Formats: sequence, structure tokens, C-alpha cells
Amino acid sequence: MKDHNKITHTLIGLTLTLALSVCFLEYKTIAADNQYISSSLTKLSDEVIIQINKPIIPPPPPPPPPVLPEVVEVIEDEEVIEKPVLIVSNEVDIDIIIEIEETEPIIETIFDVVEEVPEFVGGVGKLYEYLGKNIKYPAQARDFSIQGKVFVQFVVWKDGTIKDVKVVKGSHKLLDKEALRVITNMPNWKPGKQRGINVNARFTLPIKFRIS
Repeated sequence: MKDHNKITHTLIGLTLTLALSVCFLEYKTIAADNQYISSSLTKLSDEVIIQINKPIIPPPPPPPPPVLPEVVEVIEDEEVIEKPVLIVSNEVDIDIIIEIEETEPIIETIFDVVEEVPEFVGGVGKLYEYLGKNIKYPAQARDFSIQGKVFVQFVVWKDGTIKDVKVVKGSHKLLDKEALRVITNMPNWKPGKQRGINVNARFTLPIKFRIS
């Protein structure tokens, strides 16, 4: 019995001793680890930390160029050259006097009867020849067989020109129109004379329209 108790006490002692030894070893390990961690942190604090994917910040724009003050040339009063100024006024009164000489209108005398009657250049034969070549019988008057005699009056001016042509006795408007046309386009005549001087004279010419 005593031997049994002795063995029990011995085992308990060994167990306590072993437990104490294990605790001591764990403490040493923890202490050593704490010292290593502290030492490592101390070294890391001394190292340069490099940041990965650091954003690139562009450099600031250059400052704008300085604004130079505008140089204004100042002319002294002595250097100012005064130019003559032309003043135009609309209030200038200009009197324009236009003298109009009143002239009496020249009244041309037209003779109905003269000593020498005007005539077609070349005589009556040339007159009929001219009328025969230049009169165009109106087509409508020919179609309706319109015939007749037209009396045309005109003035042979003292220079031989033909003026104031008119029908004094007509036949039909188609025939009258053609008679006026051909007489108006006649060449100059030989003027009439009174006491040897050329004068303005009226002349009446009958033109007969006939379909043969």
C-alpha cells in the first residue's frame, strides 16, 4: 500500500515538473517571437515604401505671358499741325437769272392757189408710175370687190417735202389707209412758186382703186 502511494506521488511530481517545463518553454518561444516581430517592424519602418500604380499628375500649365502695356504716343500741343477745314454750307444763296427772249412764232403761209403749182419730179407720168408700183391693193378689199376713188390732200413744203397728209374724201377704210400710206412715203416734189419764190402749197390728188 505504501509502495502504491509512493508511485502515485512520484507520477504527480513528474507530471508537475513536465508541465512547468512546457510552460517555461512556451514562454521563451513567445518572448522570442515578440522580440523578432518588434525587430522586424523596426526595420520595416526604416525602409522606403513604394506605392504601386501611383497616378501620374500632369505638370501645371505654364503661366500666361505678361501683358505689356500699350505704348501711346503723346503729341505735344506744339507738334500738332492744324489742317485747313473746308466748311460746306447748304445755306448759300445762288441767284440764277435766266433771260428768255420771247420770240414770236413763225407762221408759215400755205397757199391754196399759186402761180406755179407743185409737181412730182419728172411730171405726171412719173407720178402715175410711182403710184402703180407702190400701191398694194388690200387683199380683203379685193376679195370683197371693194373699189373706189380716194381724194388725198397734202402740203408740198417750200423745200419739197410732203406734210399734213389727210383724206378729204374717202371710199372705204381699207382703200383710205393704203392711199395715205403711199402718199406719205412719196419722195420730195418740186415746190410751187409765187412771184418766183418757193412757197408752201396745198395739193389734192385723187387715187382710183379699180379691180380689172
